[in-house]
Amino acid sequence: MNTSFRTLLFGLAALFGLGSSPAAVCDNPKPLRFSLIPMKNAEVQLAEYRPLIQVLEKTLKRRIEIVHATSYGTVIEGLLAGSIDLAELGPASYAQAKDRDPAITAFATPVQHIGPYTESGSNYRSLLIVRRDKGYDNLASLRGTNVSLIDPASTSGALLPRHAFTKLTGVPLEHYFRQVTFAGTHDRAIQAVQKGIVDAAFVSSIRLDEALRNGSLRSGEVNVLWKSSPVSYDPFVYRGQLCQPLIDSIKQAFFQDNATLKNMFLKINIEGFGSVSDDDYREIREIYGSRP
Repeated sequence: MNTSFRTLLFGLAALFGLGSSPAAVCDNPKPLRFSLIPMKNAEVQLAEYRPLIQVLEKTLKRRIEIVHATSYGTVIEGLLAGSIDLAELGPASYAQAKDRDPAITAFATPVQHIGPYTESGSNYRSLLIVRRDKGYDNLASLRGTNVSLIDPASTSGALLPRHAFTKLTGVPLEHYFRQVTFAGTHDRAIQAVQKGIVDAAFVSSIRLDEALRNGSLRSGEVNVLWKSSPVSYDPFVYRGQLCQPLIDSIKQAFFQDNATLKNMFLKINIEGFGSVSDDDYREIREIYGSRP
């Protein structure tokens, strides 16, 4: 191999980010694939984050492709398969994804305004709700009734209730209630309680606050019969295989002082994005790891 040809090869390798060692190879996807776990109506959820998507496109200088998710598991599998690069997960779905790929990294979370059911902006709770006019006033009165969970990978709508009720009652959730169903989103679970489709539902305190705020739930319409300990709120995560300059630009888009995002923060009632790390979700990961 002559010197000029060797020089050309090294130049092409540098241009395209190829190194002599596999460890030096990283992913720089164009477009960047972004997804959200389905916590509410998908169109509403996507519209809320549209300003963030626009800021990401401007900062990263590439198109953001939205990967529409039908379940929490869809987002987890997309991250693991490399078909999703950036996503918002719940703490439990993050625990599942992190357990299978330790390179998946939590870096940001929406900091919520304190509400009627949420005492801290960086934490939230799982709540067991019933219609006030149904006469259920304690856990014992719910034995043998119908209850709604959210999704098998939901923190407030599955993981925490299952963990807590085994300790509280000595039996699994399915043995305590006559029927356990999955609503798919917190909004649908709240509506199922309102319409009497189910007797009770486990939902996020933040989603209950939001229902009060947007008028879909009236003050005093539901009672809370159980609440979990506070847990850290939903993390935004990226695949660990992304190139470091791209990761740095993603973080810049989330944390820069941007007027467009300030308007978004006002509209969705959050204070902004706060930094998080794996340590913030260690308790949830331990609960997930201790499942039978």
